[in-house]
Amino acid sequence: MPLRTALAAFFALALSGQTVHYRQWMGGREVGGATDTTSVVKGERTLHHSEWVKLDRFGLEIRQDLAMTATRAADGSLTFAWSVKLSNLPLEGTASWSPVRPGALRVMPKGGSARELAVPKDALLWPEDEDDALRSAAKHRAPLRYSSYSFATDTWAIRDLTPAGPDPLPGFPDAVKFTGTDTEGETSAPVTLWASPAAGELKEHSQLGGLDLWLQRAELPPPSGPEQTSLFERTVQALPPDPFRAWRPSITVHYKGGTPPNLPETPSQIRVAPNTWTLSQAQPPTPIEATEPPIKGAPSKEDAPFLAATPLLQFNDPAFKGLVARMGLKPGLSRWQLAQSVTDFVFQFIREKDYSVGFASALEVCRNPKGDCTEHGVLAIALLRKLGVPARGVLGWVALDRMLGMHFWVEVKLGDRWVPVDPTLDEAPASAFHIALGSTDLADLGSLGWDHLMTALGGGTFVTAPIPAPPLTGNSVLAPDGTRLTWPGAAWSFKEGVLTLATPDHRRHALLARTRPIPAELKGARKLQGAKGRVGWWVPKDHTLFLDLGARRWLQMDGCTESQAFLTLDALEVHDAGR
Repeated sequence: MPLRTALAAFFALALSGQTVHYRQWMGGREVGGATDTTSVVKGERTLHHSEWVKLDRFGLEIRQDLAMTATRAADGSLTFAWSVKLSNLPLEGTASWSPVRPGALRVMPKGGSARELAVPKDALLWPEDEDDALRSAAKHRAPLRYSSYSFATDTWAIRDLTPAGPDPLPGFPDAVKFTGTDTEGETSAPVTLWASPAAGELKEHSQLGGLDLWLQRAELPPPSGPEQTSLFERTVQALPPDPFRAWRPSITVHYKGGTPPNLPETPSQIRVAPNTWTLSQAQPPTPIEATEPPIKGAPSKEDAPFLAATPLLQFNDPAFKGLVARMGLKPGLSRWQLAQSVTDFVFQFIREKDYSVGFASALEVCRNPKGDCTEHGVLAIALLRKLGVPARGVLGWVALDRMLGMHFWVEVKLGDRWVPVDPTLDEAPASAFHIALGSTDLADLGSLGWDHLMTALGGGTFVTAPIPAPPLTGNSVLAPDGTRLTWPGAAWSFKEGVLTLATPDHRRHALLARTRPIPAELKGARKLQGAKGRVGWWVPKDHTLFLDLGARRWLQMDGCTESQAFLTLDALEVHDAGR
């Protein structure tokens, strides 16, 4: 979940004992608000900030909360405490700064290692200093640039503003309008801000993925404008039908329209022309890689960040010892065998595939196995690291049937290369149609990069070349990965991206190569086994058959009765090329 989408990174000045309220809009909908309160006790000044937002995600509501307290002692030293709640278990931490050592900020995230960060020369650590700077800039109509630290995302943010002139707001006739940019990590976005010499910051406007974002004083009138498509719906793109997309060993994608994203080149993602990349499934492990053992003892400096416990990956908690025992792993497994085992286990362990979870840490998922790709990913990475396998997360997009959407998956280190696996889809290695934007060691929330992913498409889309008809030979069809499907006496046809099988009894069924079905798809299913030992799951409600063809390949057959499902288990022949 993109934290910056929901949490504004500023305090506004509030007089001692006074509370200031804010409201927040996204895409024409009011989604949240914030409250700032200041108090002074015996010369110690304390600022309390709380913020909340509710986002709609495909019809489900996600709530995110941030709470932060900043305290300045009489000697000028600063302390901070924050809590970010994206799911049930909050992420927390503290920090401190002393005028004795003005160049260092000591940050102590709960569950992580304390560290000292260099403070930029233009940094404003005390929240009221930011508002004082805005007041002065508004008074003198002067440009303003400063850095501030976002404890929630563990990154320095830079705000660069230029005055555009007076722009009175209701109740604030001295308001001055500023334009500029906010930069946090790899994300830089335009921002428009209104500030008053008397009252400080009043409101700001920015965009995320084409959506208008407004945060403003509660007494100001709501922003005008039509409602826009919700944030997550805007990140989904339609794809043309392709019966063998899940099995393709490679596919070429082209970016069309807008500013193309800066994609890294890897063995699985190669730029072949301007705005064009070939995506490939990772090569199987070499004999040496296949037997490479997990790391025991102190790791190398290069591997250490990908074996570390972090506030998001709390695998030293006793709960993980029980989870590993539950996996029932045989001793002596190689890294690749462990990667495959963890991928399988996480897919089955998280039975409730749910979009309502904002972002849960690995410990929360361990205790409450529920969520989407991020929850599958963080749990898999935590388990892999606990087992001695260097692992990291990857942000990008994945193709599922006829949809391309944002996704999070995992890479494990084999030898000198990183091999993608996808516990959300139970793929090891991951299928070809994964477009990687960047990787993360999951040291903190800021390393996730969801904001960068949200804006990376730049208004354009990924498109694929027209899907060629698969080779059809009488009663057989040849899939792109070399798998041949044969039904004696039957006939295959392909039209407008749909593969159809006409069985000898003159019934027609659409077939689709796919990933492993999730529990919701198998609700009410009956497990069937044919005379030859093949297993399938037939869903009476939908008259759908899911066939397990082995080697992590699944086939979906629509429009069949239970008797036809039994017949398919024995009549459909699968011939593997090179397996």
